Amino acid sequence: MAPPIAIKASTSLPSVYRFLLTNVEPVFTLMGILFLLSDPLKYSSMTTRELVTTLDPGASFIYTQLAGAWCVIAFTEGVLLRQVDDLRVWRLVCVAMLCSDALYTHSLAQAVGGWAVFVDLAEWTANDWIAAVGTIPFVLVRLAIVSGVGVRSKKVKR
Repeated sequence: MAPPIAIKASTSLPSVYRFLLTNVEPVFTLMGILFLLSDPLKYSSMTTRELVTTLDPGASFIYTQLAGAWCVIAFTEGVLLRQVDDLRVWRLVCVAMLCSDALYTHSLAQAVGGWAVFVDLAEWTANDWIAAVGTIPFVLVRLAIVSGVGVRSKKVKR
């Protein structure tokens, strides 16, 4: 039986895609983790347009859980994707992360009072724009990888 044919991510994906997902986003994610763990009240205040002004100490574990989820993202991108040169694996990781991106975006809408409020760009604060600019480029790269935009497909034997 012939060995399985794999498509190498390193030769199929544009270098900018790989650089953004394995270098830039993990650093952003680690910075977010440090910020979240060091000042959860400020994080909550920034993401809710200052609707949250106090935190229930009994709920602080939620911020630790969120930081843990972000650790998985940072590790997956900063370590795993550097070790695995298989486009299929990269696509699967991107699908999983797009699920996380969808829920993260929904949480941002929830934080400000719902989608009707969230989509009104005229009401966006600087913090809303920072969250968008820190998220959208990576979401677009993941969508491009999953949908095959910019992806060269050359099969090689393992």
